[in-house]
Amino acid sequence: MQTQRVVCTGNPDNEYNLAHGIKKIFPDATFIHKSAGWDLLDTSAHAVDKLKNLFANSNTFVNASYVGHFAQSRLLKLYHQTVKHADVFNIGSTHEYDGLGSKEYCDSKLDLRKNSLELNSYRFQTHHIIVGGIQKSCSDNQLNWLTIDEICAIIPWILSQRFSVPIIAIDHPKEAW
Repeated sequence: MQTQRVVCTGNPDNEYNLAHGIKKIFPDATFIHKSAGWDLLDTSAHAVDKLKNLFANSNTFVNASYVGHFAQSRLLKLYHQTVKHADVFNIGSTHEYDGLGSKEYCDSKLDLRKNSLELNSYRFQTHHIIVGGIQKSCSDNQLNWLTIDEICAIIPWILSQRFSVPIIAIDHPKEAW
């Protein structure tokens, strides 16, 4: 496994954010989020150039945060324009197929999956990770849901495989209604 120079969306200071788990695995990662001065919805030339400069110094992108309609797909495409040899981990949602999320959210995650699979190549390896039931609190109704650490552990597992993993889904255990 090569040395990973990671850029990850999301705030690692929030224990219920995937970026928090990514920081445990890649402590030297660069995290881009609003509280660190990154407006990932800003599509101005200045913002795009700033992102491209950051992306150019990385070889791994963890596209973990839904920040707005089609924003993850836009970031994926921008990363692809900038970096030609990389691993990209796009975090999807079971709402891609369960119909439980808002239409905007579902459409964005489906678009991310489509773009992730279309851009996957030998040199630009994309990995679309569909996740359901992320534990966001310690409430009783979420005790069996997936922890941030369980979800993030998928990334080093994928990187260590001798085979490619372009898409994978994990979900919390469901109970009968």
